[in-house]
Amino acid sequence: EGALNEISALDGTAIAIFNAFALPSGPIDTKSLNMLIELLSQKLKTQKAINAYVCCLHGAMIDESGNSADLKILRFIREVVGDATPIALSLDLHANISQDFLELATVISGYKTNPHIDLSETGRRVVRLLAKTIEGEIQPIMSLAKCPTIFPDQTLNTSEGVFAEILNRHLEKIDDSIIDVSVFPCQPWLDSKGIGFGALCISDNDPISANALSSAIVDAVWQHREDFKISNLASPLQAIDIAENSNIRPFIIAESSDAPTAGASGDSPIMIEAFVSSNSDLKTFIPITDKPAVAKCFELKLKDEVSLTLGCTIDQRWTRPVSLKVRIDYLGDGDYELAGAGYSGLKATMGRFAVVSFRSLKILISELPCWSADPATWRHAQLDAFDAELLIVRSCSDFKANFPNSGNSALYLDVLGAASNLFSELPYKNCAQGTWPIDRVIN
Repeated sequence: EGALNEISALDGTAIAIFNAFALPSGPIDTKSLNMLIELLSQKLKTQKAINAYVCCLHGAMIDESGNSADLKILRFIREVVGDATPIALSLDLHANISQDFLELATVISGYKTNPHIDLSETGRRVVRLLAKTIEGEIQPIMSLAKCPTIFPDQTLNTSEGVFAEILNRHLEKIDDSIIDVSVFPCQPWLDSKGIGFGALCISDNDPISANALSSAIVDAVWQHREDFKISNLASPLQAIDIAENSNIRPFIIAESSDAPTAGASGDSPIMIEAFVSSNSDLKTFIPITDKPAVAKCFELKLKDEVSLTLGCTIDQRWTRPVSLKVRIDYLGDGDYELAGAGYSGLKATMGRFAVVSFRSLKILISELPCWSADPATWRHAQLDAFDAELLIVRSCSDFKANFPNSGNSALYLDVLGAASNLFSELPYKNCAQGTWPIDRVIN
């Protein structure tokens, strides 16, 4: 939207060619990737008299071989439009960028915020860079530096902490020739060669300054790599106990290890199990993905009681299902719009869903993984997240922008999962030797 609006603001003609979106998951399978490229091909090849293209990719999508699917898409676009046509590329801050991206795109710029609240602004920014390039106002030269590190997303806040301090220190005073700086800490669960922290600087025909700044940022990150630590970790029962004694409401426990927005399935019942075994009477909301349980609820009617076995219907590697008897409070379906700080207006769905009760616990059971860090998801299920005393979100950082009064006191669960921060416990196989901190477990 930001890119389209900026093109119009610059008196250009914006043509929306193609759009596709999905929550993160595992590697994209070959059939789906080929289908995506074929659909894109059909749209691209009908375009005529196009001066330039704006391509908004995520940057952390990999194929079944562990290679960059984004790069394959970008390379295809370049082959279709030719070498002479400018391409502006926007990327997520978590993109796994490489020199190949620079060789295919004219200008590249990434999100500057984490949590991501500048999606629209990033679209506008790349259009402005592209327009200045076309008009001959700038001669963009891009320089990329990288180091082989992965960090917990919770340590990559751009407003506070070691990451923000490094960025502020290096961006406080930069050479006038530098026209854009993007950092790409990388999505840490990519089992792919070349993952690592990247700094990309664009200069106006000044490669020396661009190289110096990108290298300086990466050097600082490498020197401070052991400072990227999460301090607010707790076990499930410890987290509930801390919430009981806190005056913050809603108190947030982030099960980031099972965050759908990080690629996990959202079907771990570990917090449901902890609540059941505790004596807590806090008004608690917990989301979980469980299509069979939803189907069972839809066979009944509101206020019926039903025995459910919840969890692990998609990913059975980390924990075990939980059985309990609940009351059905609400049944729903349909699309809705997100309303959070980063993705406001984005159409979402969690498929059919059921809200069930156990003591003071409300469980939102959905057929598809849901955006539990966005208040609109809970409203769609007839629940107000701000009325909860204890809110469980499957999120790494998005909740901080959407629940600003609760974000700083939130706890992260110290448990395994597909998006766990216990990197050394995860089965990396394809990352390069020397990748910190997982070198000793590779292969």
